[in-house]
Amino acid sequence: MLARLLIIALTALGLLAMGYVVFTTGISPRSYSIPAGSMVPAVVPGEMIFASGGFYRSHTPVPGDIILFNVPREGKLTTFIKRMIAGPGDRVKMEHGRLYLNGAVVERSPLPRDAPVEGQLYLETLPNGRSYEIVEISDQEFQDEMAEIVIEPDHYFVLGDSRDRSKDSRFPQFGTVPLAAIADKASIIWMSPDWRRIGKRLQPDS
Repeated sequence: MLARLLIIALTALGLLAMGYVVFTTGISPRSYSIPAGSMVPAVVPGEMIFASGGFYRSHTPVPGDIILFNVPREGKLTTFIKRMIAGPGDRVKMEHGRLYLNGAVVERSPLPRDAPVEGQLYLETLPNGRSYEIVEISDQEFQDEMAEIVIEPDHYFVLGDSRDRSKDSRFPQFGTVPLAAIADKASIIWMSPDWRRIGKRLQPDS
């Protein structure tokens, strides 16, 4: 009986989450499982999310969006989830762990520590006013320094929210992401080991 009730509850949660995606975007959802921790604290390993399928085929990414994109790795397409930070023509650099856009440091303010998160939480706010949480182990890690680059046409600079545990556009072998590779827009967590996170919306307020 308990197993049946659990199945019913999970089905209801999934349907509600799917309805949210369709209602907010008018686009059919796609489900993804999260295997790695590069986007902690937004999403954590073991969670499942819905995304708006093919959203960026007709929309331009906005800085702050959590995007899903497909890039070739070891002879096959691999799907990544990251936060889009900057677009074509923008200048980006990292200095002592701080993000700089077009010559100005991006605002961040410390938040109270969250016990399950290893490191310091910050609220980072982009120039367009969109805010989200990031986590830093320290500001002296290898990936905390990056010489300024200019984003090429039709490409986007992405970062993981877990700044010291993410392979992203700071690494030359990863690079910026072409618009053609960007597919879906993350929307909502519909399954999580922590029931309190179920239903969490993933995009920052516009």
